Amino acid sequence: MKRNGEGKRPGPRALASYIDPAWRMRSRGDAGIQRALHGLLGPLLEQRRIDVTTDGSTLLIACREPACATELRFLQRDIRKTLKAAGYPSIEQIRVAISAPGTAATVSVAPPAERTIPPGARQALRAAASGIADPRLADALRRLAHAGSGDG
Repeated sequence: MKRNGEGKRPGPRALASYIDPAWRMRSRGDAGIQRALHGLLGPLLEQRRIDVTTDGSTLLIACREPACATELRFLQRDIRKTLKAAGYPSIEQIRVAISAPGTAATVSVAPPAERTIPPGARQALRAAASGIADPRLADALRRLAHAGSGDG
């Protein structure tokens, strides 16, 4: 590359410049609706058990569990009242659907990290087990020492 400016690549662009402005406006609106519903549906939103979006005058709520869908259908009147009070009178209908696994409403859980007990601690567990009169407790300490070895 030349130093005089020829052949240089432009500098990095802000990520927002790649996002369609119409989508950004819709996303901001959905975030506002989520904030408005936080008092009523806070735990469901925080645990990402539901995903909220709009389609014209319809509020779409996708949830993972049938029990959650039933609860949301029961709360439709309260949801509509809450949104009207928060400045969203254009929402006329609420549609609740159960989302398929792997969609946005699904919480991804990382596999648990494999845990091992250091060799010194395992030796201390075995030593403690040999000095305990209660056979059930001693056996439990031995099992813990063995399980912590990573051998299963």
